[in-house]
Amino acid sequence: MNPLAAFSAYTVLIGIAGLCIGSFINVVIHRLPLTMADARRSPGMHPIMAGRSRCPHCRQVIRWRDNIPLIGWIRRLGRCRDCQAPISLRYPLIEALMAIGGLLVIARFGLTPAGLSAFLLTAWLLALAGIDQATRLLPDSLTLSGLWLGLLVAAAGIHLEPREAILGVAAGYISLSGLNAGFRLLRGQDGMGGGDFKLMAMLGAWLGPGGLPLVMLLAAGGGSLWSLLTGPGRGRPLPEHIAFGPWLAMAGWITLVWPYDRGVF
Repeated sequence: MNPLAAFSAYTVLIGIAGLCIGSFINVVIHRLPLTMADARRSPGMHPIMAGRSRCPHCRQVIRWRDNIPLIGWIRRLGRCRDCQAPISLRYPLIEALMAIGGLLVIARFGLTPAGLSAFLLTAWLLALAGIDQATRLLPDSLTLSGLWLGLLVAAAGIHLEPREAILGVAAGYISLSGLNAGFRLLRGQDGMGGGDFKLMAMLGAWLGPGGLPLVMLLAAGGGSLWSLLTGPGRGRPLPEHIAFGPWLAMAGWITLVWPYDRGVF
């Protein structure tokens, strides 16, 4: 096989893997908050993968050919085959983002332990961003598992040294919780939730303390710009609270993948 054909096949396989994982991420985004709510009402085991995918409107089981990542949504023009109700654009968007993100991290790091671990982090961050955007929740099951995964990756000498990762966890949590404490003193209310602190600690495990100022800059800038663009106008006030998790997730991913000099930050 010539190099060009090998590269094309390699790219297609990574893209397909990203689409399939993106489909699973959509399951996590939809079912994990429901599972958490069920567990609070009746403690016990509530497996997230129980049951087949169903239309959220008519509850009909989605046929396998309509459940093919990205293609199924496009074939049905974003509508349920049975009730014709619209299916959220979030589903193909998450699948496409995972495929594109997966291709970018493998292009950046190669098919190496660094590339595979960055691929996993991409999936974790997409799931967290999707859940926070939909429910304003950042589940401990994802933030804390992602934190421990980052520490284990650092223990293997990938991306960071263990000392940097541990310091990053502490710096990440303290930075946001400290800012929130100051906001509470000034305004008498919290500006962020505890899930944001844990997500920042998780990012610290992957980026170390040197990467966190850039994460803060990108997340705060992106979130502020989004509030200004979507809030005022047409009688709508500036929103008091936005989901900050998606901006932290995006900023953390960019900081990991985009080359930067840790010594500058």
